[in-house]
Amino acid sequence: MGQYPPYPSQGRFSPAIAAAGGLDFAAIMRQVYLWLAAGLAVCFGEAYLLSQAAPDSALGQLIFNPVAIIVAVIAYLGLGFGFYPIVRRASPAIGGLLFFVFALVFGFLISSVFIVYTTATITTAFVTTAAMFGIMSIIGFTTKLDLSRFGALFMTALIGLIVGSVVNIFLQSPILYWVITYLGVIIFTGLIAFDTQWIKRNAMSVAPTGDGTAASRVALIGAFRLLLDFVNLFLYLLRIFGSGRN
Repeated sequence: MGQYPPYPSQGRFSPAIAAAGGLDFAAIMRQVYLWLAAGLAVCFGEAYLLSQAAPDSALGQLIFNPVAIIVAVIAYLGLGFGFYPIVRRASPAIGGLLFFVFALVFGFLISSVFIVYTTATITTAFVTTAAMFGIMSIIGFTTKLDLSRFGALFMTALIGLIVGSVVNIFLQSPILYWVITYLGVIIFTGLIAFDTQWIKRNAMSVAPTGDGTAASRVALIGAFRLLLDFVNLFLYLLRIFGSGRN
């Protein structure tokens, strides 16, 4: 999830063209990270608030309710795979709403980490994730290497990660658990750079056209991809720092 075909190329970004009626490339990139910041705030904010509910309350019991978790997982997968085709066709307003709904579902699914892990462990994992995210975003934005050639590799690795995780639910193998954990860190670290370059190229593609709707869609899809990268990297790093459990 999170790997999508690019927008059709509209040519290279040119400041001269932008000045003649195009869009500001930097403004599109800011829009991506504003959406991302809002999505992370909703996701982690909801997760924290849910974790503060009394364990014997209806809300507290909902976090570990198998039926609620299954419904949330189905919604997560449905929204995750449907986000790109819906946003490509719907208005930016609908896309923005869908983005926040996805962030809320994701927040519900990760809410238990605030109960299972100590504050110090969560803080360490979050700060490490933020630092790695920043470094890899800079690399993805500045590198001259064409990272799109690794798209098929990342997709294959993601599928393998999902399959391995499902298989280990039944095997309960500690070795496989740690292999999946470290592979998850490697894969999502690489995806941050990959997705940042994808966003940059598509922002450069739509900026000269002056199409504000297309730019908003690029920003939303880009923020969605980076949200997935950030939270998944955080969760895998949390496993590594997970000695600090409550």
